[in-house]
Amino acid sequence: MKSFEHLVLASLVAVSTCTGVAAQQVYRCGSSYSQTPCAGAVVVPTDDPRTAEQRAAAKQGLIADKALAKDLEATRRKDAAQALAADKLALARAEAAHKKTDVKQATPANAKKKTGGTRKAKAKEPAFFTATDGATSSKKKSSSKAGKS
Repeated sequence: MKSFEHLVLASLVAVSTCTGVAAQQVYRCGSSYSQTPCAGAVVVPTDDPRTAEQRAAAKQGLIADKALAKDLEATRRKDAAQALAADKLALARAEAAHKKTDVKQATPANAKKKTGGTRKAKAKEPAFFTATDGATSSKKKSSSKAGKS
């Protein structure tokens, strides 16, 4: 809040100096400043104690600071644009790599096309099976399908 008060005060000083009103009083009324007094108002000194050389040096410093700020902003924007371009490139590469792995998984390299050549016949399950219970040595034949022997 202190810096705001100083800013307001500096603005009033600048306005009074630019307009040629040097003897005008500035009053502080609580947290605001005014040209008219209020109850409990405090008179604020507005005269600028700096010399003309000091004011010129301050003005040159302000101009230099603005130029530096403009250069820093341009550098920041350039760096941000380069970072964005690098991110987009990395994303495109990652998506391309992901698509390649999807294609490889869909068509494995070791899969062979069917050419209509000879195929091995699958062994059919037997229609019956033989089981022993271990206690007896007799073999039992049972049909796996109902009604066939």
